[in-house]
Amino acid sequence: MRWLLLDQVLELNPGTNAAALASTNFPDTLFNDHFPGIPVTPGVLLIEMAAQLAGCLVAVTASQRDQVLRLPFLTMVREAKFRKFVGPHVLLRIESEIEELEAFSAVCRTRVLCNDDRVASMSLMLTFLPEEEAALYDRTLLVAHEQSEFIRLGLIGFPPGEVRVAAK
Repeated sequence: MRWLLLDQVLELNPGTNAAALASTNFPDTLFNDHFPGIPVTPGVLLIEMAAQLAGCLVAVTASQRDQVLRLPFLTMVREAKFRKFVGPHVLLRIESEIEELEAFSAVCRTRVLCNDDRVASMSLMLTFLPEEEAALYDRTLLVAHEQSEFIRLGLIGFPPGEVRVAAK
């Protein structure tokens, strides 16, 4: 299973909000077990889609604010609500807005929509490693991965520089 769950970023407004497309094109074996005869996308995958978009939005926003690359990590999921089943091979719109941005953390309100119907919503907290702890790790692979993800998602630029959605 691949963990690159977003297909394309549609909007990215640093400091405020972002939107992206994602699909539930997961292996059939996932749906065979969840649930036999009634294929349902696991809620944890909907949360991960939302976290990936919120992470992108927060990374760009905090990196531009601090003028140094900030890579956030998901640390808390609050108020997760799943309103409708999401089956296989469905196109989803993910929306995220920054509610709070502090020195070492951010909170984003996120929504997962299918055909304009809200199927899930949650509040996500993301945290940055303090610089002294981040210095203990070789982030070369992570940064290279993030740069390739920005390109794959249709973004031009990379934080802390300007980032924008490529023209369609």
